[in-house]
Amino acid sequence: PLQNIDNAMINFSEIKKKLFFTGLFQDVKITLDNDVSGASFDFLKENVSKEYGVELPLPTVAKIDLIPALYNKLCLTSGTSDMLSSMGGRISFINALGKAETLILQSDINYVPFSGKLNEKSLDGKFLLPLQKNPSIKAVIDVNYAGIDLFKQPFLAAVDQHKQQQYSFNIGVQKNWLCNKTGNAPILFNGVSTVIRNLYGFNDIANVSESIKQFNGSFIKSSFVSQITNDTRKFVGLFPISGSRFNLVNEYVLTQAFSKNKTVPQENNFDKACLSYEHHNSYLNNRITSSLDFSCGAIIPTGSKAAIVHTMDRFYLGGLKSLKGFELNTVGSSGGNFFYRLGITSSYRLPNATANSPLRFQVFFNAGDSLNKRELPQSFAAATGFSVVYKTALANMDLTYALPLTEREQDVAKPGFSFGVELSFF
Repeated sequence: PLQNIDNAMINFSEIKKKLFFTGLFQDVKITLDNDVSGASFDFLKENVSKEYGVELPLPTVAKIDLIPALYNKLCLTSGTSDMLSSMGGRISFINALGKAETLILQSDINYVPFSGKLNEKSLDGKFLLPLQKNPSIKAVIDVNYAGIDLFKQPFLAAVDQHKQQQYSFNIGVQKNWLCNKTGNAPILFNGVSTVIRNLYGFNDIANVSESIKQFNGSFIKSSFVSQITNDTRKFVGLFPISGSRFNLVNEYVLTQAFSKNKTVPQENNFDKACLSYEHHNSYLNNRITSSLDFSCGAIIPTGSKAAIVHTMDRFYLGGLKSLKGFELNTVGSSGGNFFYRLGITSSYRLPNATANSPLRFQVFFNAGDSLNKRELPQSFAAATGFSVVYKTALANMDLTYALPLTEREQDVAKPGFSFGVELSFF
């Protein structure tokens, strides 16, 4: 239709956003130019009324350049650390039905090296379907299964060790935004989640602690889940050098029920919130990057009585990817209603290394605690040390030497070297 340049640019901006929101393209460029073909000029002479006494509009042509998003249909991963190993695979189907839909199937197993003991096995399927007229809104369906073996885990007493099975179903709506001025792309998700859990395999159920014994058998939970994420980070390779990332997840429990249709009273339900924030700044032509990483969470009763909280819903802290310098999940209360964690890291590009070198030397300090009381904490777990980190699309390595700075009875410190490596095959 006839329109001025301002209106045309507004329309093209909306077209660009809709194409970008489909997730099929990593970049969309629209250019406007003079249409030199004779057909367009003849069309204008025949259809523009001469009684207005105005010059003929300029015939124009718009060109849309689409750069497809990069993705790997099949990915196999393998990881090894000083505590456990893992293997997994992911297969993705993008736009197979021509609706810009995404289907991702992923399977993982965690096991103890050289022992053959499987700690965890999981299978997850996720489906996203954008609305045709407004692709910034996507329908999301996520189905998950996990089997967990908690025998010989340091954060559980011997009598409390057991096995767990979990089935979950999540359905909701995801909304994306795109800010042209700042380049931000916030994401909001709202949905409903149903989780079925089963605890079994106790060696001596009579001596199991009451906080775990009550969940022996099946347990069902339904919740309303909200999540908002905003990521403005910029990277050199896979290392963030500037910007920040904010993520907030809130789960409001609607109903809970034990096996044999024993429903948990509403006054024993809870709300669970978890916030994470990281910020990065670089200096000396990105040779040095300082990073702040903070996270915290709380489980708050929504009724007049103490909340009934499943062991899988509580917060755990400790380990190479959580709180360096401590054993996995062994900081503070092993399964607390509250937690906080603060990490400060300085990353250094090695001398004579290229600007996009995948190798960094890091000095870190991290501290935190997992607890069950609302009062301000009187102490916390802390550690410092250094790491040599290597990150590429094919390999991710972390060699860390940690020195715990605190000696609390409730923590299990892990001084010295820790090692982790993950390999990906596309």
